[in-house]
Amino acid sequence: MKVSVLGGGNEVGASCLHIQIAGTSLLIDAGMRMNGDDPLPALGMLESLDHPKAVLVTHAHADHIGALPIIHSLYPNIPVYATPPTADLMKIMMKDSYKILEQRCRETNTLPPYTEEQVKDLLNSILLFPASGELRVGNVKIRSFRAGHILGAVMFLIEGEGETIFITGDLSFKAGRTISGAQVPHHIQPDVLIMESTYGNRAHTDRNTEENRLAKHVSEVISNGGFVLIPAFALGRAQEVLLILQDYMDKGLIPEFPIYVDGLVTPISKIYNNYPHFLKGPVAYRIKNLGDAFIREGRCRAIHSKERESVLSGKPGCIVASSGMLIGGASSWYAERLVSNEKNAIFITGYQDEESPGRKLLNIADGIEDHIELNGTSYPVKCLVGKYGLSAHADANEMNRFIQTLEPTYTLLVHGDDEARKQLSNVIDSKFHPLLVENGETYPFEKRKSGKGVIGKRYKNHANAILREKIGSLLLYQKETEETYQLAICMNVQERTNTLICHTLKGKQIKLGLGQIKETICYWNRSIDELKEAAGQVLAFSRPYLESLNWNILPDGNLLLKDIFQIMHLDSIKSQLAVSLAVQSLPENYIERVQPGITTYKIDQSIKSRLTKLALPIQGLQVNPTYAMDIARNYMAGHPRFIRCGVDDLGTEKERLTIYFDFPHAVSENERAEMADTIIKETGWPIHFSESVRQDLLQEELTKLLGNPIQTPSIHLYERKVVVSISRSENTDKMVGQFRKITGFTLQFKGQNASTQQTGKERELFQSKTVSKRLENNQAMEETKRWAKEREITIYKTSIKQEESTTIMEVHFISPEIAKLHDIELEELSYRIGMPVTYAKSPKQNEIIRLTVQLLPSSWNLKKNPSIHMDKATVSIKLSDMPVEDEITIVSEKINQATGYVLEVKV
Repeated sequence: MKVSVLGGGNEVGASCLHIQIAGTSLLIDAGMRMNGDDPLPALGMLESLDHPKAVLVTHAHADHIGALPIIHSLYPNIPVYATPPTADLMKIMMKDSYKILEQRCRETNTLPPYTEEQVKDLLNSILLFPASGELRVGNVKIRSFRAGHILGAVMFLIEGEGETIFITGDLSFKAGRTISGAQVPHHIQPDVLIMESTYGNRAHTDRNTEENRLAKHVSEVISNGGFVLIPAFALGRAQEVLLILQDYMDKGLIPEFPIYVDGLVTPISKIYNNYPHFLKGPVAYRIKNLGDAFIREGRCRAIHSKERESVLSGKPGCIVASSGMLIGGASSWYAERLVSNEKNAIFITGYQDEESPGRKLLNIADGIEDHIELNGTSYPVKCLVGKYGLSAHADANEMNRFIQTLEPTYTLLVHGDDEARKQLSNVIDSKFHPLLVENGETYPFEKRKSGKGVIGKRYKNHANAILREKIGSLLLYQKETEETYQLAICMNVQERTNTLICHTLKGKQIKLGLGQIKETICYWNRSIDELKEAAGQVLAFSRPYLESLNWNILPDGNLLLKDIFQIMHLDSIKSQLAVSLAVQSLPENYIERVQPGITTYKIDQSIKSRLTKLALPIQGLQVNPTYAMDIARNYMAGHPRFIRCGVDDLGTEKERLTIYFDFPHAVSENERAEMADTIIKETGWPIHFSESVRQDLLQEELTKLLGNPIQTPSIHLYERKVVVSISRSENTDKMVGQFRKITGFTLQFKGQNASTQQTGKERELFQSKTVSKRLENNQAMEETKRWAKEREITIYKTSIKQEESTTIMEVHFISPEIAKLHDIELEELSYRIGMPVTYAKSPKQNEIIRLTVQLLPSSWNLKKNPSIHMDKATVSIKLSDMPVEDEITIVSEKINQATGYVLEVKV
């Protein structure tokens, strides 16, 4: 077996491989370089290589098909095979490749490598790869597998006379919006794997995060009056971008704006529409119902070159245009006109060759340069430049796991720059013999005497199977010197020492023995950013993910972790992480290490009860003390009585969070309960309220009420009473009410009887003038609920209060301000239940915040949660940009009607 690399070996571009296997020679792809003086592979090598029997095309990108007209002119009688979508896409992409070559030749005063007629001859000669996915050429059988890169992209497994070679082409395991990810062929164990390595030196960011960033940033630029240019590869990337923007509009996450589609994007999108059975369900559904999944009338418009000037003189919008690297084409034309205006933006979404204008633009964004050359002219860059990770290539972690799955004897790394291939080769297990191939070189592989496979140590399946099963898995481990559990992904194994080579979530390489591995949580194949976010939340605070779990559905007995996941239907990584931590907290006699790497957990009624009550030392049940206090301070920031909070060490490893008020008796038990519930939910800490009174502030409050300093009052803490040495006046009753509301203390004047109480009016009591039968307490509470339902009044709670010999019904509204709107109804309620009625004086802060957020327009960019100011009855929000005055007025009225609070908007 021989592999000759004509192009695309130590580079991204001009991919072309000559394969000789079982006496049959094949060519895989023949692409062109997008930059540089020499666009073609080393086709001269073909003179010294065996005559190919067929050409196989992996996919229709120019760097894989751009040189095929020359190949066809050299070998006009050999078949060129492509999948049906690839064949259709080639008809557009080949003509575009010819235009690029022709333009480049005009600029350099050179001859084009082939003619337009040769392009037509090639396109007329393409044969379709069989629908069965299998093809025989000479002495070999060829099988195709979905590559997930773009529509129609495939990988090839070539088998003949006991030898096998697997060629990936470009592949992607992350399912995009248009097509599914690569199909993984298990158990093939090829002798030689030829693997692309475009992103061999990096891990992809979370796709959802990147899509969200792109949509929101595009919307912001257009809202501020600018144009956004997205130079996108017309084949694959552009379709993804169009779906992202329109999906965000459909869901109301960004406002509607015009999308202009220019260049090759339009005809290629039409081909996608012709293959709904190759696309993902939601896209196929749109095609069936709308006729076009990408260009939709009234929102997304295809632009002819003659209309470009009118687009830029019209309403601001987003322009999705080819080429993706700003190398000529429609995107280059727009960039020349947009790049020097600070209102505009150019957003890059794909790979950029080192010499491309797109790469120069990213350098400018990094502060390396400040001018860009487009079509021979230099322009200062003043527009916003952004980069978004929507890659259609596998990353280093995925490629390594793919190699571990295929178990090849040799791995040839192609289609990547030196840095990417070198870093990838360092990660790949040496037993797979990674080779960094070079253009112009031939790599021979001698056949075994047995006739099966090529010479080279074959990876054995049976030795150290437990270790190898961990590769690609997310592991929960614990260092001997630490109590906390941590996470790592197993990248490889070192069989000689029985250790696992792992990467922490921060990317640090560590070696772990099986004894340190507490659990294998799952096989991880999504982005590392997604995992870091989930793990950070759960390891720091596991309580929210455990509180809602129904442990009682587990049967009694010894269970594996995967059994627990399955029975409890845990698909979320956060829930799985939380449960993994929870079972580690079981008593030692409930955890059995059956064999290295395999653990069972004894489940019985007592354990299920303790897990339900969270009565086990589970990691993350409480956030750290500093963060807990920050959460409490932020929550209490708007409360007029709050002073500070602190952590109390009660000994025997018990701690609590204590809240301090200046006048604790002015804060009702109901209000305290609400505060405690909220803070416990957000921190996991038990809450204690200090009863300590700031006596120094009592006199300060008296001075404010009376308007002038007085002699030191007599403070009776036990009776919650303050006696002042001044006589009563006509405003005394009002002062008494205000003082009680602020401090929770009774104010008594010289000569006043201690039992003198406030009148019903000051206490805000509502009493029917008509006497009615007093209902029993429970009946009264039920009647209150019926009253609220009949009157369509929202109340949150009812409670019975006893003041001396008087029984009072207290009704809890969202705020006292809303309660005051129902004076007549409250008097009617008094008649219906036969007792006085009052309302709770404390607002439902969480509910006010929730309703405020709910009523805010989605276009308002809320920077943090609203804050409550009870003393002013206002709810304050902070935005990135100030909305228009009319919109603020409308929203404020809605919030005021719902909560009784006035909206304050800040930027």
